Amino acid sequence: MTIQWLKDCEPRWLRIYWMDYASSSKCRLIPIKEVYQALENGKQISLSITKACLGILQIDAMIPGVTATGVYDLHPVWSSLRLGPANTYHASCYGEFRQVDGLDCDLCPRTVLRRTVEKAATNGLGFLVGFEIEFVAMQKNVGGVEKYLPIPHDGHSWSTSRVLADWDRRGSLATVFDDIYCEFNDADIAIQQLHAESAPGQYEIVLPPFEPLKACDTLLHARQIIESAAARHGFRITLHPKPWAHACGTASHAHISVTSGSGSDAAPSQIYESFYAGILKHLRAISAFTYSSPASYERAVDGYWAGGRWVAWGTQNRETPLRKIDGSHWEFKALDGMANPYLAVAAILAAGTKGVIDKAPLTFRDCEVDPASLTEPQRKELGVTEMLPQNLGEALEVLGTDKDLIDMLHPDVVKRYIDIKNGEIAFLAPMSSEERRAWILERY
Repeated sequence: MTIQWLKDCEPRWLRIYWMDYASSSKCRLIPIKEVYQALENGKQISLSITKACLGILQIDAMIPGVTATGVYDLHPVWSSLRLGPANTYHASCYGEFRQVDGLDCDLCPRTVLRRTVEKAATNGLGFLVGFEIEFVAMQKNVGGVEKYLPIPHDGHSWSTSRVLADWDRRGSLATVFDDIYCEFNDADIAIQQLHAESAPGQYEIVLPPFEPLKACDTLLHARQIIESAAARHGFRITLHPKPWAHACGTASHAHISVTSGSGSDAAPSQIYESFYAGILKHLRAISAFTYSSPASYERAVDGYWAGGRWVAWGTQNRETPLRKIDGSHWEFKALDGMANPYLAVAAILAAGTKGVIDKAPLTFRDCEVDPASLTEPQRKELGVTEMLPQNLGEALEVLGTDKDLIDMLHPDVVKRYIDIKNGEIAFLAPMSSEERRAWILERY
């Protein structure tokens, strides 16, 4: 089936992707004739990759305790195979790392999510996850002090139609969306909505819901298409949570629906309320995965529709980290594009599953206003007593003490993640805020 699909589509290259603990998107390319030869001879395709790949920072420096010794085998997950990015000359899929003896690699981020979903299924839970892709397009400023500049605009704002007025003009950002649409279509990725967001050059594309692994694979492939299409037109795409200091930030909200096992029927209220109670209980620790960069906390403020800083939920309330939409369909807002989606979604689903296992009651009451606008007694009446961590270091400290979440995800995974992120903090600490901003813009 895989061979026939590839021959029908006629790509020249196969890209096999993975995402590491620093949320860097990595890939290897294989000429398609090598793929055909292996598959037609009944051989498995795998790539030998140094074990250090899951223990390096963005600057390719290994963290303490990680060595250049040993290899993993990276195996393509053929169910994630799609055309693109760049054009139909490329096909892409995501991979999972295994030990050389064929056993799972405990540290593989995609494997962590797969195991989390499997454990949830043994407790009668299934999920649909749909992402909103927010991104900011920038102009390249070759030779300038600032490497990237905001797109010139006349009153760019949320959902305004004015930003689309020059669609079809050569060199306009709006025209890039035609390329994005065509490449999404080639990759069999539907766009549910496209609209302008608040910051200059900021847009959102809404993706359909899928089961968690497919949702994360689709999110990452869609981002590759967006970045590639924009780059061909001379634009730079960033997922920086706060690229412009005086504008709204950029997120990657996840819509989650709890279903009954492998079926599509919505879970009853006593199940999904325990699920979201588990998330709220562990939300401070979860934020280490979902707000995974020091820059994430520049966005996580009150009053900007960013989910705010209080551990709370509210029906159709965009100033709480969890927004209830309808029944088991809730939106997780405390998530941005700097996160590794496999690890972030695994942490969210693991915490929720633990809530269901423990039959946790939803003691938090429905918060209908911005929690930051309430007095302390008013918040206490709603059960709103804790704030999210103020920085990544604090979030990592909370994660390191959350025994339930550590056990659900695997102690080695949490330790490796904390070590990577502490290394990142130490590397970025000597930089000025502007140097750190520029460094992140170059990489995300």
